[in-house]
Amino acid sequence: MKKAATTLVTLVVFTLVFLGFIPGCSGSSSSAAPPPAPALPTPQTTPPPTITDNQSAIVAETPPPVKPLDETWYQVASFDGIVNKTTPEFHIYGTEWNLKWAIDADNLDTAVLKLDIYRKAEPFALWQTVSSAGASSDTVNFFMSGPDKRDFFIKVTALNLKQWTIEIEDNAIAATSYPVQITYINYHGTYFPPDPPNGLCFERVEPDEYVVIKNLSDCAVDLTGWTLKNVSRFTPYFKFPPGYILPGGIIRVYTDEVHPETGGFTFYYGFGDLWRNDNPDIAVLYDAQGNEVSRKSYTLPIKLNGATE
Repeated sequence: MKKAATTLVTLVVFTLVFLGFIPGCSGSSSSAAPPPAPALPTPQTTPPPTITDNQSAIVAETPPPVKPLDETWYQVASFDGIVNKTTPEFHIYGTEWNLKWAIDADNLDTAVLKLDIYRKAEPFALWQTVSSAGASSDTVNFFMSGPDKRDFFIKVTALNLKQWTIEIEDNAIAATSYPVQITYINYHGTYFPPDPPNGLCFERVEPDEYVVIKNLSDCAVDLTGWTLKNVSRFTPYFKFPPGYILPGGIIRVYTDEVHPETGGFTFYYGFGDLWRNDNPDIAVLYDAQGNEVSRKSYTLPIKLNGATE
């Protein structure tokens, strides 16, 4: 009986605690207001998962920029000087060419380099103009729209300069598929004054000038009917007789001398100085069908205060 009474008391206490009627916990007796509704939980920002050594992050990649195609440039000609000058003619083979110029001056504000570009076929019609405009160097690009009128020359105006240089490049190999090339021009020959006692009644002006032609291939090439010209002057051209140039072979075409050990070829110019010393000329080699095979010019040394450098 005593055990049953104890159990009954325990149940009553538990019921009172559950209903919140215990004084001191609810702040009032049975007349207390109901408890407030529970607050909604605050949303939690879920941090990104930690990447372990054995995992890789998935990142949205930005497509790489489109890389332009590489362009190969081939040197066409180079010129230099100090004062005004008209350059030799040069030929553009590709669809695009650039002109690189540079100047050396004590004061760029007073220095002037003006390049007036003309086509050989239209020597009195200005094609393009390039100016230094206070800079010391620059590169200018030009485009060719057709196969004609590809020979140019430049009239250079230079003021208050110590030196100027021009380099011409284009984006095509400066020759046809022929492996035979002009590799060197010996433009500065020997002057022989008159010497009557030894039978030389007239002067001979640089008869030992020559042009070097080389076969860069592993096969012999038939030169029959080929021609070599100085296209910068109104001069006769040399036409090759029947014959071949051997693989790796080298021949020389002299101005007014015969050298059998190098092929025995000569222009027979008669007046000497076929390749001028004061203005670079251009040698061009053509095959028997008149196609241009090779072209080459040369650079003259700069003279400063009467001295050659």
